[in-house]
Amino acid sequence: MVEVHDILESQEMRNVVEALTALRKKFSFEDHDEDRLWPMAQVRVGPYNGNKVLRIISDQRRYYEGYKDVLAASFAGWLILPRDRQIREVLMVQAALEHMDRAELATGEGDLTLEKDIAARYLFTGVDFLIEVFDCLGGYQAFRSGAAFDYLYMTYAPAEKPINTAVRALVYLHHAVDRFARSGFDFAPSLNKAVVMFDALKDRKSDFDFKEKFVSRSLLHERWSKNKQTLAMLYAASTIKVNRKTLLWILLDGSFSYYQHQKYVDDWMARARYVASHIFSRMADKELQKQSRQLLGDGPIKPFTPPKLTEIEKSCFHEIFRNYIK
Repeated sequence: MVEVHDILESQEMRNVVEALTALRKKFSFEDHDEDRLWPMAQVRVGPYNGNKVLRIISDQRRYYEGYKDVLAASFAGWLILPRDRQIREVLMVQAALEHMDRAELATGEGDLTLEKDIAARYLFTGVDFLIEVFDCLGGYQAFRSGAAFDYLYMTYAPAEKPINTAVRALVYLHHAVDRFARSGFDFAPSLNKAVVMFDALKDRKSDFDFKEKFVSRSLLHERWSKNKQTLAMLYAASTIKVNRKTLLWILLDGSFSYYQHQKYVDDWMARARYVASHIFSRMADKELQKQSRQLLGDGPIKPFTPPKLTEIEKSCFHEIFRNYIK
């Protein structure tokens, strides 16, 4: 029986490793920054550090292929369910699979050969990725079952309506700030003012199905108070169009991908900073702006107009908000 130790320590194996190293160097597969944080450490060691991960996703440093993909997947999961580590890992597995699939496709069509397999695994997937991501996720054990992805959809569904309600509350406050927070008016936005707007919509039972669209006041307060750091990013995501969808829809669908959506990240952050400076800075709850700025850091701010209100929302808005001008 062949001993694994004999294979690993053989001269032939050393020759293979030397050849792979030379191949990687020749085609610049090792030309990336070695000073980096291991992706899985950001998820499994201590509280999730969203601002640190967001800095990496948005910086211009060169990392190995797939690195930002798995970190961005963890960040997307954190935005939707900040206290659920398992969701972050499920999304990281999904991102890892997509990276490895792209690596295989990069070798071209046709029958699998040893040369193609070596290129896909050790060049396009990458040794660093295999060590820092694939192995740390659990290797083949992490990928062999679809149960984890079933968990993703089971847990995301209950999160969707509270998030959409919180985002719509910010739409109403954004409209109010644009109209009332100017010279001659003394208007301070607050969640309670948005709640009054929801109450008015709830009273329009014959014209508006409140329960279909939004959650109760208590669930809204829970989402808002426990996840302040994520609110600006979620609202900003709802205003960015990706084909016929919004970036928020993609996040809630569990299909956010750094590979596909990286071009939106700078705009997303700039809009979120605008939410913090334009809306949160005027609110009595200073933690909203503080926590948002901790996450987003300094950088460009991009003003944007709030999404349009429906006719029923317009009616309720005019009825409610002018009563709050001091």
